[in-house]
Amino acid sequence: MVEEQREYLDLFLSLGKAMLESGAEIFRVEDTISRLFQAYGMNDLEIFAIRSLIVVSARDGQGHSYTSTKRIYEVGIHMGRLEELNQLSRWICAQRPDAREINRRLQACIRAESLSARESLFGYMLAAFSFSCFFGGKLQDGAGGAFLGLLLFFMDRRLAPKCPQRLVYIVFASMVLGSFAMLLGCLPLEFQPDKMMIGTIMLLIPGMAFMNSMRDMLSNNEINGLFSCLDTLLTAGAIAIGFAVPLLIGGA
Repeated sequence: MVEEQREYLDLFLSLGKAMLESGAEIFRVEDTISRLFQAYGMNDLEIFAIRSLIVVSARDGQGHSYTSTKRIYEVGIHMGRLEELNQLSRWICAQRPDAREINRRLQACIRAESLSARESLFGYMLAAFSFSCFFGGKLQDGAGGAFLGLLLFFMDRRLAPKCPQRLVYIVFASMVLGSFAMLLGCLPLEFQPDKMMIGTIMLLIPGMAFMNSMRDMLSNNEINGLFSCLDTLLTAGAIAIGFAVPLLIGGA
């Protein structure tokens, strides 16, 4: 019985970790883990989560105590996976399946890709094209923004996983994108580098992360909210530095 409860503890923390890594809010992760434990008869709970750590202490009806932690190393935005994890947590609370079935479905959610590479590429290019035109660019600027979106897609797929420091990667990617925008501006096609840059910058700005940090602070999770807010400000600064370098070199 004790080993079975420990297995559920590890699975529920793994689900919470996957939710955090997919962009879930702190209060939602804590609430989900609490509901999962309560569905299996463990009501004496203490849960603490920040964007880099989850700690859970639980006590069952026989007085046995269980404590475990999960370290989170990378937080991103994966709304499709997050929706699947939310549905899985609701199904677990309603059906109360055994640990093997929970693990099977959890691993399926983690491995699943909501979008194919081709669909993601199309999204990068369409977003960059749209923002470049929205902020005053012409169709050729939108086309240039779509090309920069194509570059960003391949850098995110090939270079980002190999770079241990995310801020360094953001500075580098911003420098590359800004340099290509300046090069396109030298062509005799009336490209506007600033319009192409701003269209691509919108793909890098951590807007959702910033809003989540504000929500965390309003939900009495000030520590995590401040950490997340600081992270978004550092990310914005890295983007600004990266794009400023080609602008300064190009004399803009």
